[in-house]
Amino acid sequence: MNNSLKVVLVLAVVWTVRIQAQAQYVEYTDQQGPQSVFVNPDVKQRLAQNAVTLREHLLHRRAALLQWQSLPASELQPVTLRVQAVAKNRGGQRELRVRRFHYLGDCGYSHGGQDSGVDTPTTAQAVFASDLADSFLNQAALLGIPIDSLSIELHGRPDTEKTDRVYYPRNFLYTVYIDTPATDAELQKLTALAEANSPVVNFIKKAIELTHDIDLQPSPKSRKANTLAGLREYLQGKRQAQQASRQQAEKLRKQLKAGQELSRRERKEQTGPIVRVLSNGVRELTVNGKYLILHDNPEYLGGSNTGMTSRENLLGVLATCITHITEGQAAQLNIPLDSLALSVEAKWDPRAGRNGFEQVHDYPTDIHYTLHVKSPENKQRIEELLEAVEKVCPMYNLFKDGPQIFEARIVRTGKNKK
Repeated sequence: MNNSLKVVLVLAVVWTVRIQAQAQYVEYTDQQGPQSVFVNPDVKQRLAQNAVTLREHLLHRRAALLQWQSLPASELQPVTLRVQAVAKNRGGQRELRVRRFHYLGDCGYSHGGQDSGVDTPTTAQAVFASDLADSFLNQAALLGIPIDSLSIELHGRPDTEKTDRVYYPRNFLYTVYIDTPATDAELQKLTALAEANSPVVNFIKKAIELTHDIDLQPSPKSRKANTLAGLREYLQGKRQAQQASRQQAEKLRKQLKAGQELSRRERKEQTGPIVRVLSNGVRELTVNGKYLILHDNPEYLGGSNTGMTSRENLLGVLATCITHITEGQAAQLNIPLDSLALSVEAKWDPRAGRNGFEQVHDYPTDIHYTLHVKSPENKQRIEELLEAVEKVCPMYNLFKDGPQIFEARIVRTGKNKK
């Protein structure tokens, strides 16, 4: 029997382990290990009541929000949000770093990746859902609406009319799974306020201008024979994977044209990511069905600072997407790169909405990214590379195109299900 062990670390404390045996996968869940110490499940359920409830968190959050809202603008100042994505040399994965938090981005084997991290378009949809969930909590706390559980699934839908836009998720539908005793009228009001006050959703509904510059460091045209494989060699392999992927895409196109039935794998549609609100207000983003990312707020907003904010991750998906597309375009154009990183900076003004700052936006503005590369190519060649990247990069075009559409659907769950 051939056994292989694949361990993927998304966050420092979040692991997903799969063991493959005879082409079957056994998924290890959080209901094992320390979660399975009880003989009687009723005992576990009774003792689990010791944990803080979401209703209790909303009371705590309400107090924090009222104090935050009462602060005069003179007590606050604009800040710079910073994120960085770094291409890991031998495997091409993108490591996103936001303050002390990080996760890995990757693509599937057919595109030259190793499926060792999240893909950016799906992560972006999870980020949008996470900010909506956070806004639901804020508005529920301020309105005094109790919530016992909350999850949001969000996904894009096909265009209803032909468009020349680059492919990226759009025409968003989000489903709110909520357990609350609120009336239908109260829930409808809560949903409208949550969407209207979500900084990330308001950002995506606008056409955003982005600026950039290039930080080019020279590297040798040729490498020593005994040099370990690095990013340059990875891009050569990715070029081969791209060629194979294009051939497969052409095959599918011909099948569709000929009216042939696609296989189950080819017909399978990707489902939207799920964001689950934990009882302490932390948002748990499940991406690609197996990777977890945590979002949280600073302590002054009633959080515990156990994860990046959704505003920061919004910039993060731009960083990882441009980095990934730069790898792909460099491979396609046969441009050697020996290191690749992308840093993004934006301004966030917490005075937004206060007296004298009513017209200031609550989402990141003045977005500027810097492409950091080492390459034997000259500056003009790298500028041509970046121009090619911007033409096809999903997140870059999603940000700049605007406006995007969001539609809500409410599903009651739990004991308050109707």
